[in-house]
Amino acid sequence: MAGSVNPIRSAVRVLQILTALNAGHPAGSAMIARRLQMAPATTYRFLETLVEAGFVTKDPATGHYSPSHLVRALSCGFEDEHWLAHAAKPVIQSMGRELVWPLAIATLSGPAMLLRESTDMQSPLAVNRFAPGRRISLLGTASGRVYLAFCGDDQRETLLDVLSRSQDPGEMPTQDRATIHRELAEIRAAGYATHQRAQRVTQQCALAVPVLGNGRVLASLSIRYAGSAVRRSIALQRFLPRLEQAAMEIGRAFEAGAPSGAP
Repeated sequence: MAGSVNPIRSAVRVLQILTALNAGHPAGSAMIARRLQMAPATTYRFLETLVEAGFVTKDPATGHYSPSHLVRALSCGFEDEHWLAHAAKPVIQSMGRELVWPLAIATLSGPAMLLRESTDMQSPLAVNRFAPGRRISLLGTASGRVYLAFCGDDQRETLLDVLSRSQDPGEMPTQDRATIHRELAEIRAAGYATHQRAQRVTQQCALAVPVLGNGRVLASLSIRYAGSAVRRSIALQRFLPRLEQAAMEIGRAFEAGAPSGAP
């Protein structure tokens, strides 16, 4: 019966630490302790235990902690998404060092996209930093639109049906279905999607391409940049070929490394 069993406080603390670390990483033990209002020594022992268990990694140079792929696997619950994120991480980290602007890979999660990996925490140019696990809009982002453009017809219509019944104003289509179909067809023909959003300081722009593998769209790979710093024509010239190359590398790595049970 609910309430008849006393919770194991240490287990609750472990989950709280993992949640805090996943929301913002890399992070030092003192920062996590402040977020959770825990004793610094206790927080440090929990983190070191999680490192030993393989659920957290520790940077030997800075002493900062990050969730490992084991945490991502537990949170995602799907082998293919776990392997996809695993294949994408080294590719986008390498490209992130080259391009500096933040990169991200996202997969479908219900009627939304779920951020699987990003370079936000490493990019000095990220205005807003989004950690893995964040859900983003399908129709309101470049990542979501490029996924819709390249997924199968039946899946696309089902997703648009679900979105049309959404009570969330941010997810409800603001255009008729014919207009959406026309825009998605244009994205398919171009091979990429773009999106702009006004911020208080600057115009935030995004460019996204599909990650294809095993005969289907697996994810969306995107880069965010400031419109005031990079013109659209320059972004397409500089970023698009690198995104397409990286998406191909990730798709091939997924196909080569995914477990046999993955689709």
